[in-house]
Amino acid sequence: MKRAFLILIVFLSLILSFSCEKTYHKPAVAILFAFGEEGKLLRSKMELTDSLNFCGRIFWEGKLQGKDVVVVESGVGMTNAAMITQLLIDKYDPEKMIFTGICGGIDSANHIGDVVIPEKWVTHDYGIYDKDGFSPESLRVVFPGESKATYAMFFVVDKSLLRTAEISAEEVRDRFQSIGERIPQVRIGGIGTSGNSFIDQQEKREWLKERFDAQIVDMESAAVVQVANINEVPILVIRSCSDLAGGSGSSTAQEELSHFFKVAADNSAMFVLQLLSSIN
Repeated sequence: MKRAFLILIVFLSLILSFSCEKTYHKPAVAILFAFGEEGKLLRSKMELTDSLNFCGRIFWEGKLQGKDVVVVESGVGMTNAAMITQLLIDKYDPEKMIFTGICGGIDSANHIGDVVIPEKWVTHDYGIYDKDGFSPESLRVVFPGESKATYAMFFVVDKSLLRTAEISAEEVRDRFQSIGERIPQVRIGGIGTSGNSFIDQQEKREWLKERFDAQIVDMESAAVVQVANINEVPILVIRSCSDLAGGSGSSTAQEELSHFFKVAADNSAMFVLQLLSSIN
């Protein structure tokens, strides 16, 4: 009798596990953003079909610009971004990925509201501190098809998506929110940097420019691109400048961020919408 009861319990547990298991529809594009307002415009345009709460994050499923998408907030910082990116890939196996949001300008040619789409990304705070100061180091990673770890400092976005972005740039400029009379520009190519600190110091901005020839800085993208590269998922990062890292004039970067956050977040999201329309 006891044995029969145990068999019944196991059988019922198996039935329950199968009935509760969700079948995930593979989306054409997965879209990530770091925090709330960065994804607000995109979510408002979505035709929502379902949502899943996993690890404290909501994965919104639906259609955007006619494409099947899943949209998720990663959380701020490199670890949060890497964790949710891997979770998204494991659960949904998307065909393509886009990361969108705000950033700090490093190159002074990039103005607040401009959209910047780097071709490669680097983690700026991984390295060694010694008596001479800080020296950036390459990461040890195992790439697909390799059995041993190799060293890599830069991780790259998808070339095909980068070409599509170039086409989209011609179509979207008149829909950007402007700062004053200047129309925001789109800059494609160059290097983006990421690390776990908000940069509001001129000396650090100058160091990032000198050391990496960086265009922009944020707190997630290098980690997301690294995870996408290792999983062989095509990815593009779209960022819009909310501030000049270290501030400009009498304003700090934090003050600029508080004033121009929405403009930058919406300009980045507007570019994503145009890109989705251009993706085959």
